[in-house]
Amino acid sequence: MVLCPLVIEDARRHLKKSFPDQLAWFERFLERTEYELVENPSRAEIEANKTLVRDLSDVPVALAAIAARVDYLVSTDKDLTAEDETTAELRRHLKVRIPGTFLREVMGWRSEQLEAIRYRNWREMPDEITRNPRR
Repeated sequence: MVLCPLVIEDARRHLKKSFPDQLAWFERFLERTEYELVENPSRAEIEANKTLVRDLSDVPVALAAIAARVDYLVSTDKDLTAEDETTAELRRHLKVRIPGTFLREVMGWRSEQLEAIRYRNWREMPDEITRNPRR
């Protein structure tokens, strides 16, 4: 998993606003999960690529993923996952998938497995994620 500071801060802001009781669990998840932290793109990079996707606020996320050379960008954001002309340039650089499609197509999950986790929240994350130290 690859994250940039912008994505982490956006997740914190969203959780604090919409699901404040889940924020502590998210922090614990970050502490206990192995991920690669990549730099946010510069303002100049963002400006030079402002048409990469239709929502300018998503350009830094897309640029960070491209710079990190990830195999897949997994998101629920329709501005990143739409399969139309608004994401054509992004899709030339990355494979973009929504989480369920990624789990099914790439990770080989079956429909029953996906349905079993559909409505989980941070408190229901497996013990091995929330218990193992990040190293």
